[in-house]
Amino acid sequence: MEGQEDYQLLYEGRRSQPAPEEQEASALPRGRRQRGVEAGEGSVGREEARGHRRSQHRDRLGGGSMGSNVIGLPGVNPPTSEVVVLEPRSFDEMAQVIQYLRERKTVIMNLTLMDPAEAQRSVDFVAGGTYAIDGHQERIGENIFLFTPSTVTVSTPSSQGMPPLQRPLQSPTPLWPSGYEHLQAVGQH
Repeated sequence: MEGQEDYQLLYEGRRSQPAPEEQEASALPRGRRQRGVEAGEGSVGREEARGHRRSQHRDRLGGGSMGSNVIGLPGVNPPTSEVVVLEPRSFDEMAQVIQYLRERKTVIMNLTLMDPAEAQRSVDFVAGGTYAIDGHQERIGENIFLFTPSTVTVSTPSSQGMPPLQRPLQSPTPLWPSGYEHLQAVGQH
C-alpha cells in the first residue's frame, strides 16, 4: 500500500500546482496544445513522473527489470486443448475439418467409411489446409490421420530419437486351437 500512497501524493502534488508550461499551454487552442506536447515542450516533468510511477508499479509486481513486459493475470487460466474425432462419410464434411483446425482444435479423422478415391482427396484437402496454418499432420493408422494446429506439438518415437516400434507383419498365431480345429479334433475321437 505504501506505493499506492506515494502515487496518490505524487498525483495530487502534480495536479495542485500546474507547471508554468501547462498554464501557457492551456491558454492555447486545443490543436496547438497537443502539437506542443507531442513536440516535447514542457514534457520533461511529466515523463519523470511517469517513469517514477512505472518503476513503483514494477517494484510492486516484483518485476523490476526493464526487459520484461510480461505479467501474470490472476484468475485467467490457459486455454484447454480440444480433440475432435471424426468419421466423415463424404468430402463435403472437409470444410468443417478445416474450421476446427482454424479454431485451434486437433482433429483425428477415421476415413474407413469413405470411398478410397474420395478419402485420398479428403486427406489432400485437409493436408493443404493444415500446411496453410503451419499445422502438423501424421498418419496414425490404416486410414486414420491426425491433423493439429501450430499450437500443438506432436511427438513420435522417430522424432525423439527412439527406434520405431516393431509391429508384426501378420497376425500372431494363437496358442490355442481355433473353434473349427477344435471341432475337427472332437469329431475324430
